[in-house]
Amino acid sequence: MDTARAQLINGQLSNLRVQLLLAKLSVCARDWRRLHFTPFYNKLYYICDGEGWIQVGDEQYRPVPGEFMFIPGGTEQSFSVTEGTPYTMYWCHFGSNIRLGTVFRLLGISHLVKPENPALVQHHFRELIRHFNETGPTSAVHIQAALYSLIALFLDKAPVKPQHGTSSAAERKLIDSLRYIDAHLSSELTIEQLSGHAHFHPNYFIRLFKRHMGMPPMKYIHERRLEKAQQLLASTDLTVGEVAHRSGFNDVSYFSASFKKYAGVTPKDYRNVLQCGGETTEASTGLFYNNKG
Repeated sequence: MDTARAQLINGQLSNLRVQLLLAKLSVCARDWRRLHFTPFYNKLYYICDGEGWIQVGDEQYRPVPGEFMFIPGGTEQSFSVTEGTPYTMYWCHFGSNIRLGTVFRLLGISHLVKPENPALVQHHFRELIRHFNETGPTSAVHIQAALYSLIALFLDKAPVKPQHGTSSAAERKLIDSLRYIDAHLSSELTIEQLSGHAHFHPNYFIRLFKRHMGMPPMKYIHERRLEKAQQLLASTDLTVGEVAHRSGFNDVSYFSASFKKYAGVTPKDYRNVLQCGGETTEASTGLFYNNKG
């Protein structure tokens, strides 16, 4: 991977904050099946035994024992058992302050890998499960350490597709633009302002941004504001109105409607989900699928 692209991805991951919602070792039932849903949370699976299929976007996977899967939040997915023995798997759901699907697009990576050290992956899952069910003074630290380790193990192993057609200088300016956006999320941002900051023609800036980020600049800004709102809801006691303002939304009603469309729940319910560790009204919100992964 070239230096500029590595910096671009590292810049995204350097701001990553995660919060574990659920972690378990499960034997899937014969009715392990759900179609065409888009949860806000991210998923990690490690397959110990059995078979089934999992679809992420337009790609269908059939993970086998020893394989490790990562499904970013905000991604449409389906899963089901097959005629064989249902899966036995380690799995977890976790929230994040950035859409990790953006990192997957930047890297061009698969959602399924075969880890070099399966025992280490299983060890980190066991640490997640053990400390998730404890209330010791350092449980939260152990959870964070294990979860970050699992994410790093997956991304380190995932193959990266080469990028063509963009100079390192242009990528460096894009990196600077992303930092500029994050520093000014609570202010008004325009294409003219951003392209001027990068010293690009607006049309070229839009094309470059979309090529690397998978979406136009203004949509990215909108999502980054919602990601910041997620972080504030999870880590502060600010009111919904204060969260909206600090995230760059001047209209609280518009913010609440946008957040619900983005996360599947209202800002208030999102905070409740995190505070309950995922044990909430699954049937009404559709966020969680009971204990079936």
